[in-house]
Amino acid sequence: MTGAALTSSERAPGLLLGAGVRIGADVLIGGHAIIHAGVKIGDGARVGDHAQIRDRAKVGPGATVGSFTSVDPGVEIGARASVQTRCYLTAGTVIEEDVFIGPGVTFANDNTMDRHPPETPLRGPVLRRACRVGAGAVLCPGVEIGAEAFVAAGAVVVDDVPPRGVAMGVPARVVREVPDADLLERWR
Repeated sequence: MTGAALTSSERAPGLLLGAGVRIGADVLIGGHAIIHAGVKIGDGARVGDHAQIRDRAKVGPGATVGSFTSVDPGVEIGARASVQTRCYLTAGTVIEEDVFIGPGVTFANDNTMDRHPPETPLRGPVLRRACRVGAGAVLCPGVEIGAEAFVAAGAVVVDDVPPRGVAMGVPARVVREVPDADLLERWR
């Protein structure tokens, strides 16, 4: 599906398109976005211009996929998650609800850079509920960012970040805990 912006109607329950594509009600899809086979996009989601969402990826209700973002096959993006412009979400990635991913964030899923047997599973990052990742950060294969954690802009995350941990630097190190005042429940 490419070309002009598409908006599903409020009066329609959503669209079921060929090749198993499901687009929920009130979804906005920007111009020149590419939606591959088997993609599911929840109600009220937004997909930016020139974004690419590949086979079997799932975008939750109310989530945002920014312009020029590439979502690999099978990626799961939770409800109300916000993926900003020019991000790369590699296969094997799981993003839970209310996560924020800043512009230009890159995920990786293969420590060997394709020097492994074909049956070797690739492990993308796992981002837990309401965590935040700053602009230009890099998340290495298999890392887990805990619930309500904060990863600073430009960080290179090579190890897990615990729930509410604040990580920064290259390589990223946990330097403190997210204060109560910054938890999602205080911002709703």
